[in-house]
Amino acid sequence: MILKNCTLLTGAIGEVIENGAVYVQDGKVIDVGSAEKILEKYGVEEKNIRDLNKKILLPGLTNPYTSYYINELNLNSKLRDSNLPPYEKFSKIVNFALNKSDETELFKDIMTLGSFKSLINGVTSSIVSLPYSKNITYVKEIAEQIGVRVKPSPILLTENGIARNIRDDILENRDIKSLTILGVWGLEKEDYDFLEKFLNDDRRLRIAIVDFQQEERYAMLKHGKELMNIIRENNLLSKKVDVIYAGNVTAEVMDYFASKGVRLIKSVRTELMEINTSPNLLDMLGRGMKVAIGSGLIDYSLFNEAKTLLITEKFNNKAKHNILYNEVERTIFMSNYQFSSEEFDLQLGQISSGKEADFTILSSRTGDYIFNTNTPFTEISFRMGNEIEVSGAVVGGEISLWDREPQKADTKEIRRIQKKINDYVRNLVI
Repeated sequence: MILKNCTLLTGAIGEVIENGAVYVQDGKVIDVGSAEKILEKYGVEEKNIRDLNKKILLPGLTNPYTSYYINELNLNSKLRDSNLPPYEKFSKIVNFALNKSDETELFKDIMTLGSFKSLINGVTSSIVSLPYSKNITYVKEIAEQIGVRVKPSPILLTENGIARNIRDDILENRDIKSLTILGVWGLEKEDYDFLEKFLNDDRRLRIAIVDFQQEERYAMLKHGKELMNIIRENNLLSKKVDVIYAGNVTAEVMDYFASKGVRLIKSVRTELMEINTSPNLLDMLGRGMKVAIGSGLIDYSLFNEAKTLLITEKFNNKAKHNILYNEVERTIFMSNYQFSSEEFDLQLGQISSGKEADFTILSSRTGDYIFNTNTPFTEISFRMGNEIEVSGAVVGGEISLWDREPQKADTKEIRRIQKKINDYVRNLVI
């Protein structure tokens, strides 16, 4: 298949190829260049040539952190007016989701909707924090039916440690490449032994810290020690650990994270909604931390997340726009690709020979689009929704979305499931 007549963002910083084309075969990118060169070089039948009509082609967007259960069941909004502190609110939400996770039909419906909505937002691969249950075995099958890549990262509520009855199942399931834990302050000695075994099997740990100061108080109540002392004593942090969210983190804690090579996944809109502090992305980048951005608990749009990040960082830090734009380009989108590549054991994030043929296709509402900066991903974030929209997606060399129409998913079935979930959510109380 050849995709021709497009503005091509290869994933290399600042590289834009006008009137470009990509030759794809067996799920891989074979060659990239000008449309004239690619069409002349490869004798592809006309039926296997797709004209993008000057649309923008970029590496398929990757989301390193999202939550289908919380989004589709509207769980965050169900507690929006509660007076619960941030950690207690999310603990209640996660516990509720965990109690629903064994309902197989509900699980399949939520997975289907989350995968579909990610796709129409241009996200071709997602790492999803799902409540752990036997139903996790359905994740790959459902994602393939929609035409996206999904890796489950089972979320465990660890206020009272990690349940013994699920440990062997988690270790044996090779589709589980990472674990997400909420309530790190509740871990016991035997939990650290289990996590060490998990990490030594070439997997990753993701620690969700909703409000560091609040969780510090819980650590003192349970163990009589500060949270960072507990973490240090048990050597929990390493280059195999990602911290998600990290609200109300002090400079000292950031320095320790950075010294251990910990990576950070920020969900800025969620953070702004829940905690009355300004995002500290530039502080963390200044310490040499790798930072990615996830859509978290709001929706599935990474471009909207990036737009919020740009606006709030500019407002709170008064950073020069060119520095901020470059950091978003380098650390947000490129780190997202790196994080997801490791999770999926694939080469994501570049349109070049030998890489995976995962693409997001964007169209301009006003016709031709000409980039005015050397940071095209950042520029798109500002223009998304108003001037630019997601038009298509290619995953593993197969078209999943074309001219906003899904090519694998049954749209009538999607509507039926959405109506069913809407009726379920309408009467839901947590």
